[in-house]
Amino acid sequence: MSKNSFGKSLLSGILIITVAIAMLIGTTYAVFNDSTSTNVNTIQAGTLDVELVNAQGASIVGGTVNFTGDSNLWQPDGIYELEPVYIKNNGDLDLKYKIVVTGIDGSGDLGQWIDWSVKVGGETVELADYEGTIAANAANVPVLLVGTMKHATPNSVMGKSASGISITVYAKQTTANAEYPA
Repeated sequence: MSKNSFGKSLLSGILIITVAIAMLIGTTYAVFNDSTSTNVNTIQAGTLDVELVNAQGASIVGGTVNFTGDSNLWQPDGIYELEPVYIKNNGDLDLKYKIVVTGIDGSGDLGQWIDWSVKVGGETVELADYEGTIAANAANVPVLLVGTMKHATPNSVMGKSASGISITVYAKQTTANAEYPA
């Protein structure tokens, strides 16, 4: 074998090995850098909007709801109903709601001697145990709040008054796992 032939063979071998390594690097680079993409339509979040309204559908937020009948004669075992209020779902999400009676001010401790319940659809439920639902774009849900003075109300509350009573409705999306605000 000639000296010149051996050099050509060696050069050809190095060239082939270099090309093979370059192809291997090129293939690996292509595997780790592959990408693709597509367009996504607009995403629009739903709205959650609950409101208290009267029978005519007018907002009563910030207004006053009266007791029916003679509410000035509260006495032990007395049951007193508020005028019906309606819960309206102005949003486009189904919602769950909870009603809370808060802000009972006044002289003495009269507020602690009143138990609250709610009548919805002919059923009476303790207010603390009640949770309702309203579908998006559904009719307003009538709610009747009922205050019952406890049987064991002491004489110390005679002549006392309670005011500043507020009805608050907390709502959340029906599929949400979040808790109601405190």
